[in-house]
Amino acid sequence: MKAREVVVKDNIRVGAPRGSDQSDNSDETRQESRRLAIAMAVGCAFLGLALRYLAREHTTADAFRYLIPWYLFARDHGVGGLDEAFTNYTPFYSYLLMIAAQFDRFGQPLSLVKAISTVFELACAIVAAQIVLRATKAPHRASLAFCGVWLAPTVVFNGALWGQADSIWTFFTLASVSLFMQGRNGVLPFAVAFAVKAQGVFLGPFVLGMMLRRKIHWAWLAAIPGVYVALAIPVLLAGRPIASVFWVYVDQAGVFHRLTMNAANIWVFAGAAPYAIGVAVGLTLAAAAGLALSVFIARSKREESSFILLAACASLMLMPYLLPKMHDRYFYAFELASIVLACLNPRYLPFAAIAQIDGVLSYLGFERGIVMGLLPAALCNTLLGFYLVLDLWRGEEGFRFPKIAWLGFLASSGGLLSYLTLAGPDPNISAAYLIAASLVPATAFMLVNRSRCA
Repeated sequence: MKAREVVVKDNIRVGAPRGSDQSDNSDETRQESRRLAIAMAVGCAFLGLALRYLAREHTTADAFRYLIPWYLFARDHGVGGLDEAFTNYTPFYSYLLMIAAQFDRFGQPLSLVKAISTVFELACAIVAAQIVLRATKAPHRASLAFCGVWLAPTVVFNGALWGQADSIWTFFTLASVSLFMQGRNGVLPFAVAFAVKAQGVFLGPFVLGMMLRRKIHWAWLAAIPGVYVALAIPVLLAGRPIASVFWVYVDQAGVFHRLTMNAANIWVFAGAAPYAIGVAVGLTLAAAAGLALSVFIARSKREESSFILLAACASLMLMPYLLPKMHDRYFYAFELASIVLACLNPRYLPFAAIAQIDGVLSYLGFERGIVMGLLPAALCNTLLGFYLVLDLWRGEEGFRFPKIAWLGFLASSGGLLSYLTLAGPDPNISAAYLIAASLVPATAFMLVNRSRCA
């Protein structure tokens, strides 16, 4: 039988196979969706740049004490200054300061230091979008992931306001998770994350579990010290003492002698414990929890992308929650990963929202001297940790959108933030604070619990 001819008349296809119009409409819909997603991402990108430009002159005590002097040393000494330990970070950050100093005529020292963070914040947002796009094939979700990470309040606090470098190690952490989600070996970017900052070890339980699960050879563990040595070669060749290069993390561990540095973790509830005992107990708890998580990941039969990302979130959350001597910003990687997880599975949208509120409450301790937000933030983080472990153990069930619970959480969180901002660092505990501080974790519990369909 001869194929039916297609007659073209007045730009109308006559006799075309059935379903072609629907296919054309579907293609047009996909193209339109893609264009809207790109437009939203571009708009958010410019908005984020505007926010960072407005915050470029915001200063902190750490900026005057550390960041600006480090930058000035890098600018004035150039490559010749690599023989000195002019920062208390690993050599990688010294190289970044050297690069930033090449643009000295274009901006003020603090603005250029913050520009380093901005570059890696943008990189984090791009990786987040790629993870979501690869897993869902939905451009609008990928665009939401980009915008969520790029405009997240804790990201703006960390880089635009404080000039901190947590976006650097977090970028390599997300890159590691992305590779594992693709069924590839993500040990190398994890090693880079650890070589940038010790906090990269928060992903360690997840990486170990994935190595056992994928039967990755143990020799890959040598990449962790190997990458550190490779990145240290320029400063070693410049004549910097070996001890100052490889003893950085030990020196950092001895700087502060407090069980929590405004981190909303378990040590908020046990801050009065003896320091030495608290450190020993915290290290033991974190090691035990990390090992248990690694074994669980290795034995689990679940293969979906959301499970792998959920396991990474659990690792990035539990380690700073259990470890002592943590800073307010050490939940940074979890806060970003939870946004990506929410874009993969709307069930976890409350986790991302609660994590951001907890982060802001913690940041107020350093930014405004308001430490009274740590207690409700620690309670909420306890809630998040519990449900992350529960979902890993029992598996995901379902999701619904509890409007009343969302309204209650947003209202109580807004009330607490407003109260703390207006009250300032007043140490007196008032009835208003007690009510607001109790409402936030209560409504957070309601939000997470009701969003989970039984």
